Amino acid sequence: MANVITEVTSDSVFGRIGKSFVGMLVGLVLIVGSIVLLFWNEGRAVATAKSLREGAATVIDVPSDTINSANDSKLIHVTGGTAASDPLEDPLFNISEPAIRLRRNIQVYEWKEKKEEKKRDKLGGGKETTTTYSYEKTWAPDLIKSSSFKSPEDHRNPERLKVPKKEFVAKDATLGKFKLTPSIIDKIPGDEAMAVTEEQLANVSEDLQSKLKFESDKFYLGADPDSPAIGDEKISFTVLRPGTVSIVAAQAKESFAPYLTTNEREIELVETGNVPAPQMFAHAQAANRTLTWILRGVGFAAMFIGGLLLLGPLSAFAHVLPFLGSLVDIGFAIVAFFVSATVSILVIAAAWIVYRPILGIALIVAAIACIVLLKCLHTKRAPAVA
Repeated sequence: MANVITEVTSDSVFGRIGKSFVGMLVGLVLIVGSIVLLFWNEGRAVATAKSLREGAATVIDVPSDTINSANDSKLIHVTGGTAASDPLEDPLFNISEPAIRLRRNIQVYEWKEKKEEKKRDKLGGGKETTTTYSYEKTWAPDLIKSSSFKSPEDHRNPERLKVPKKEFVAKDATLGKFKLTPSIIDKIPGDEAMAVTEEQLANVSEDLQSKLKFESDKFYLGADPDSPAIGDEKISFTVLRPGTVSIVAAQAKESFAPYLTTNEREIELVETGNVPAPQMFAHAQAANRTLTWILRGVGFAAMFIGGLLLLGPLSAFAHVLPFLGSLVDIGFAIVAFFVSATVSILVIAAAWIVYRPILGIALIVAAIACIVLLKCLHTKRAPAVA
């Protein structure tokens, strides 16, 4: 069984050119998609920021030990200690804990494929690609599909877990007098690792007990922890114990619900500890800004890659002479970068003209500056090429 497989493929100049035209279609889709993403993202960011400002201006602080029906459907901020009257149980392992959430976590020993490509231009415009597939055994939290491997028959992973992951959530969890909803509980961070003991093996169901071993603070499902086999599993547990939690949401009688703002955005904020409402809204605004910049980066990257793919046929023709193709690729990358930056700014500016007129105009000025800079670079480059 080979754990390293090397494959060498070659494309003629005509095959390379043909693939580049297919790449043009993919590039066009990427560019259109990036424009849609960038425009949508700005609208999403502005709407979210507006809804958070509205929430910060209307939220009211209420105590956790009393419920006032006059606050129904209003946006409230409440801080208090969480509790659950009944402990959570994992019936498969007979583990019982006084917790808000109990999770059974699995790690499975399996094959992982790594793919590396090295491309070399050939005289006449062809291309040779050397692809190396390497395989290693690793512990992973999720199943890896081996059917997509280059060599699946020699590196077969299990198709399902022997012991599946499982989450148990308290149905009677409360914060003071308020009942916690599954949506609220799902947003509470702070799960702690729960160590299991060798004595707990005696409590496991009989069908599973004979197959389990104790390793450190986990259960081990397999023959030998010192020599793991493909398909072996490590089973651990985490718990969310009762503690202080701060919530901003709509009061729904004795519980909570997402608060709908005037622009139809939902507010449901959850943090651990005693966090004042202004600070929770500040954190939410910061998270909104971070997501906005991440999506801007994704949109720009998609547009840049799409631009390179659109220029693919010209690049393929230039690679008839390998050294010339490399220079052309560098030039195309520079052009694609500036054009993508310019178009991205223009799209964001267009969105901001709709949502933020003053900033939108400022961005258009910045985009024009990029165009002027690109033209200046082209003007300086022209005499050098001549």
